[in-house]
Amino acid sequence: MASKTRIVYRELDLVPIPELGVKVGDLGVVDFIYDDGRGLHVEIGREDGTSAGFVQLEANKAGAWHVMAYSVFG
Repeated sequence: MASKTRIVYRELDLVPIPELGVKVGDLGVVDFIYDDGRGLHVEIGREDGTSAGFVQLEANKAGAWHVMAYSVFG
């Protein structure tokens, strides 16, 4: 069985997060990376440039990214 390679992100990279209902085409920006790149804190922006919230993502052993926590701004 072939192993799946996870996508590697760096700070300020754009990240799609469709699981949270973020519109297709909307992206978050990597704010912080931890655990040798297996964890990310991502800021979600609005069209007007303000922050909509933050998301914590972690990669599982297979390399797939999953939402671990999120906070939404009012």
